[in-house]
Amino acid sequence: MKRFGCAINYYIVDLLNIWKDSSPETFAARRDEYLAAANASADSPFCQLDYTRMTKMADFIKRRVDSITCENEMKMEIFFREEQPAFIDDEVNTALFDFSYADRIYAFACEHGLDIRIHTVLWYNHVPRQLKEYLAGRSEADRKRLTLAFLKTFMQCLRERYPKGYCVDVINEMAADPDELRYMAEDGEPGYEYDEDGIRIDFWYRTLGKDYYLEVLRLAREVFGDDVKLVYNDNNEGNREKQKTVQTVVNKCKTYERETGIRLLDALGMQCHFWGSKEETKEYMEQFFAFYKSLGLELQVTEFDVSNHSTKEIQERIFRDFIEVAPKYGVENFTMWALNDLVSWYAADEPTLVDRDGNEKPVAAKYVEAFSAKRQ
Repeated sequence: MKRFGCAINYYIVDLLNIWKDSSPETFAARRDEYLAAANASADSPFCQLDYTRMTKMADFIKRRVDSITCENEMKMEIFFREEQPAFIDDEVNTALFDFSYADRIYAFACEHGLDIRIHTVLWYNHVPRQLKEYLAGRSEADRKRLTLAFLKTFMQCLRERYPKGYCVDVINEMAADPDELRYMAEDGEPGYEYDEDGIRIDFWYRTLGKDYYLEVLRLAREVFGDDVKLVYNDNNEGNREKQKTVQTVVNKCKTYERETGIRLLDALGMQCHFWGSKEETKEYMEQFFAFYKSLGLELQVTEFDVSNHSTKEIQERIFRDFIEVAPKYGVENFTMWALNDLVSWYAADEPTLVDRDGNEKPVAAKYVEAFSAKRQ
């Protein structure tokens, strides 16, 4: 099924709801009152969302968008309640989880007939402080048992609260990234460890053991069932060393599937955050798409944007090349990482298919034709 998706956050959802009940004369005051109550900074891009821009954003969603992804609101830790412990007498304390922000986005998706992907369960960058504190001093066996119980309960909450989620990014950025490590070394930053398979040795690895992703994916299948697609999501798709790591992960998953009859993995999520360099050529894209396609899983583009770290001409060429390559490899599930340039995490680079004022860029029509089920 074709899906043209966008990342969204609760600020935008709330402002869209305010816009819907406002006039051109009243929106700005209501927006500012909301943002002040939400403690948004004075230089927040949301302060620049005037009535006209909001109108164009709402129209873009209505005419083009099939699916939305929470930028942060479903990720572990970000919206946890600081005063709550992870466990009470070894039972997971679900009061720790604050889903109120994600609930607003889910309600918006349901109201507007939008599909929603659950993003993301496990990420090295989000390890709850409360979980680590509770595990301190426990035996290795207890640490593993309690961590798996915590993960299962968190996934169950996501499944129960968001039953219309069609896929879930179960594991995010698990493979070590040689380019990232090189940049860290050049900047004098400490790197991180990884094993012989290229898997990052983080909290989850140390606590759950080597090949921990097999157990996590098995839990995810148990919780989400067979109708929800399970995804391993990662970035820097063109790095050959990273490709070897992904291949190892997929092969181990397939071996597990043959031995147990339990399907672990349905799709590979390719973030496709392009840097905007001259090396990101059409041939570069052809190589990594062909490689990932050869692994025998569905391919999804999950966080697409194109930064500009060289020239505008190169950036625009990457936009054109990508849409000529991706559809050839069966990609139908596409997500742009922001609704437009103004609210993008790389706003200064103008990295999306929609400009700051909400106007679609010329190349956007090809993306809509390739990926949107609406195509209006």
